Amino acid sequence: MWIKVWNRKMPKTKILIVEDEAITAMDLQKSLKRLGYDAPAIVPSGERAIKKAEELKPDLVLMDIELQGAMDGIEAAGMIRNLQDIPVVFLTAYADETRIESAKLTDPYGYIIKPFKEKELRPLIELALYKHGAEKRLREREHEYQTILNSVPASLFHIDTNSVFVQVNEVLAKRYGLKPGEFKGKTTRELFPEDADGYIKSDNEVRETKEPQIGTTREITTPEGLRWVRLDKVPIKDAEGNVTGIIGLELDVTESKRAEEGRKRLVKELEAKNAELERFTYTVSHDLGAPLLSIQGFANILREDLEHADKKNVETDLTWIEKSAAKMATLLNDTLQLSRIGRVTNPPEDVPFADIVKEALEQTTEQLKTSNVEITVADALPAVHVDRMRIAEVLVNLITNSTNYMGEQSHPEIEIGVRADGEETVFFVKDTGKGLDKSQHEKVFELFYKEDESSKGTGAGLAIVKRIIEVHGGRIWIESETGKGCTVCFTLPLS
Repeated sequence: MWIKVWNRKMPKTKILIVEDEAITAMDLQKSLKRLGYDAPAIVPSGERAIKKAEELKPDLVLMDIELQGAMDGIEAAGMIRNLQDIPVVFLTAYADETRIESAKLTDPYGYIIKPFKEKELRPLIELALYKHGAEKRLREREHEYQTILNSVPASLFHIDTNSVFVQVNEVLAKRYGLKPGEFKGKTTRELFPEDADGYIKSDNEVRETKEPQIGTTREITTPEGLRWVRLDKVPIKDAEGNVTGIIGLELDVTESKRAEEGRKRLVKELEAKNAELERFTYTVSHDLGAPLLSIQGFANILREDLEHADKKNVETDLTWIEKSAAKMATLLNDTLQLSRIGRVTNPPEDVPFADIVKEALEQTTEQLKTSNVEITVADALPAVHVDRMRIAEVLVNLITNSTNYMGEQSHPEIEIGVRADGEETVFFVKDTGKGLDKSQHEKVFELFYKEDESSKGTGAGLAIVKRIIEVHGGRIWIESETGKGCTVCFTLPLS
């Protein structure tokens, strides 16, 4: 039984000849065929070479630099390479440096000077084909590598020993509004000038120690704003252990970082609230204890006076008991009022601050007249977004406080106004009173604190004011020196 085996030959390498000298072109075609190549066509111009290359899809083009027509061989070679990725070998009768440098710009796979011998063609052609094949395989491997990088959900990058990007994946590129190819060949400083110092420092540490750097958290600048990332870097080493590059992984941890910062902030606020509660408890027990002790003391004295039927002293005892009970009731009322702030509120509304000032002045008219205080109110007051009744209460307290601590003056004044501190709008109530030493600036906001024990009130007014302002998201502080008047400043949400 005979089995017929077909000998299928590999297809010949197809070469397009671009030469405007007919005799040279035909000799070259014969030489190529004798060497075992397929040379199916000869064209004399650059324009026709581009069309023929698209039609034949040759494996290689032998291109004369000097051609007929407006397009020379250098320009035609560049277009063929860019459009069809076909390797080009130049033929030239001139070997001047200028021409060779121009030809290099098209990234040719070689050139040969005419006249040449037939035996010089094969190594030149085979080397050009090998180089082109190697480059193609390299591009395919790079594409595979890029595909692998892009499949990773975190940001990946590869840099060389000079912190120049070799490759990045799409996740990283997208974060900065770029394409992966736009990173290639660029330095860290070129792409990320704001963050470059930190990146380069960690790159140098990895290169010097030759050890991975894991879990570094860093704030970076992106088109979306500041983000937090967790950064891992691993050195790439050659056979001798020298670092030749770095592979890095960047994981966006902004949300978890914000959550952690939020947790820390809540813990800090809770600690502050607990401390405030301790102070509040101590203050209440201390200040309520004083009138309670008075009541107990005078009750004992009253018992003794009743036993001795001393009517005159009984009346005095009862009067002191009533005063202590009234003081205790006032303290309790102020304490309850402070505790309600933040729980019992009216819905905030947009209201001109001038309207709230007007309400507060109406409530303090008699006191201001009695104290002979002149009030000045700024003309241009902005609108605010607040609980109208509570902010009126703030102003009443501040006006009353200024009036009570005005001291002996021939012309006492209070000014209500607003100023700009940078981007912040600051409201203020300023008086020409006795002023306040810097050591008292924080203490005056404590519950039941009184700089002068002989003064009117319980000392709860400024504590209530502070609480109302803070519930509105604002802050309050004192600007004052002894003998130079006092300014209470505060911020509020604007309309």
